[in-house]
Amino acid sequence: MTVKTWFDKRLNTCVEVASLKWPAASLRWRNGKLFATAQARGWRAILVGSLSMLLFGMAWQLLSGAGWIDSHRVAMKQWQGEQTTLQNIEALQQIKLEALALANEKRKATHLEYQLALDDLILAWPNSAMRSQLIDRLQRMAQYQNLRIEQMALAPLPNEHGYEAGTLNFIVKGSELATASFWKALNQLFQNGNWTALTWRRLPDGNFLFEGQLHLLWDAEDAFTDTGVELQARGRSAADAKVNLKQKLNNTNNTNNISLQKSHLWPDQSLSQMRLVGAAQSADPSNKDWTWTLLQLGRQIQAVRPGQYLGLENRLVLSLDSQGLWLEGATGTELSLPLTLLAWDKVQP
Repeated sequence: MTVKTWFDKRLNTCVEVASLKWPAASLRWRNGKLFATAQARGWRAILVGSLSMLLFGMAWQLLSGAGWIDSHRVAMKQWQGEQTTLQNIEALQQIKLEALALANEKRKATHLEYQLALDDLILAWPNSAMRSQLIDRLQRMAQYQNLRIEQMALAPLPNEHGYEAGTLNFIVKGSELATASFWKALNQLFQNGNWTALTWRRLPDGNFLFEGQLHLLWDAEDAFTDTGVELQARGRSAADAKVNLKQKLNNTNNTNNISLQKSHLWPDQSLSQMRLVGAAQSADPSNKDWTWTLLQLGRQIQAVRPGQYLGLENRLVLSLDSQGLWLEGATGTELSLPLTLLAWDKVQP
């Protein structure tokens, strides 16, 4: 059986079925009058159009899906996919940018911290004028800690990197707390020092023998970094001023006495910006018990004494101890302000 024979057989079967179902339509079909009326022609047009649109749509979907025909819908989907990809890439780049910015800020903070530490180290290098009073100052520090001095000497060395050099050798004996306090004081006083030898030994009597050797650098030209000649001159002039004040105090009342003693240091700066960095003894031999307190504001260092006013808060300087510098509110106020403590910046000298 050929294909044509099979097709004709199937077609005759369909015609017989249609003739049985719709005999009138079959008769008109055979007589050539099926589409003689306008209504029949309209239904035929609708059927043919519907089938044509269905076949055309299916063919369009198949061809556009295969990529043979450009479709706006496919292009829109592709564009939306590309846009989503770009948004993901942009979000990833933003995360990377924030991470790099954070790392950059950390690097800047680390660099600033290193620079500040370097500045503090350079600022802490003592002036060469301090060497003339160094041994006496260390002896007074040891006596203040109730230490017995067995040996204390300063030996000069050849210049290093443009700075004068020297070696401090000392042996002191005392309690464990006293020797530890003396060691901390030396670390604060000589922040640029290099310990070449350091030994603690417990003695049979319970005391400790503290022996050390410290390599030091001295700046021969910079009188700003420590007590130096400038601070000594201030101490002498301030000592003379104190003698004059004592003479005037005998003829005035207590209120006028206080007003004559006091001066206002950094009246336009806040106490929160000031740092307590050290203390110094007056060079006047008649006032051995007169000490100065060293305060730092930025790169400026000033010496203050009890009785002066300090800062924008106008606080009165009272005394200096192991905790720091004690201040109180300005006199003449109705309210009694609590005491304020300006703590040591690092380790007490």
